[in-house]
Amino acid sequence: MKLKVENLNQQAYEALKDKILHKELRPGDRLVDSQLAEEFGISRTPLRDAIRKLAEEGLVVNPSGKGYYVYQPSTNDINEIFEMRLILDKAAITKLITEIFPNNPSALEELKERFNAARDPNRSSAFIANDENFHDTIIRLTGNSRMQAIYSDLKDQTRIFRRVTSHNVDQMDKAHDYHSKIFYGLINLDLDTAIAAAEKHVKYSRDDALTYFAKEYPYETKE
Repeated sequence: MKLKVENLNQQAYEALKDKILHKELRPGDRLVDSQLAEEFGISRTPLRDAIRKLAEEGLVVNPSGKGYYVYQPSTNDINEIFEMRLILDKAAITKLITEIFPNNPSALEELKERFNAARDPNRSSAFIANDENFHDTIIRLTGNSRMQAIYSDLKDQTRIFRRVTSHNVDQMDKAHDYHSKIFYGLINLDLDTAIAAAEKHVKYSRDDALTYFAKEYPYETKE
């Protein structure tokens, strides 16, 4: 795919990120800037800038300074990602129930609209996007930009394995069930119910990711 002359740095970043998230470049693959630059029809400079930006986001790693590789989570990485995910979910839920919804009915209505829009009775390929949009809305409605930035980085890292693990009918039904419990806990301002559902949802997602990677990558990422 050849890139246009304008905004090459941003285009290179978006194109390379897309290749990673859609598994054209798989976890553990080395990024050879000369090959990628030739593929995109650009010089190495914007390509290297794109790689550095992806490294800042955690999608690319440079172990021991010996070249850049597509981020491949270890068991410990996956546990840490979901631990942070739960911390953010619980903080967001608490803020929405105790501060935002009681004082801002429009925020509550927006959550209702998002939840209804995310329902997918046909289990279409939009499941991942709908799932992410539901969680994104919960974080965004807190109004905390730093929380949103951290959550966005975590989401990109989970996409490394979600492209594989999120096409199972049972998993989709389970996710919708957890979303429903979180949603009804939120709209009823029931903190205990919403947080309990979030805890179960994150644990289920973490266990699923660990099971997949134990089969697909039976070794830890090199430090």
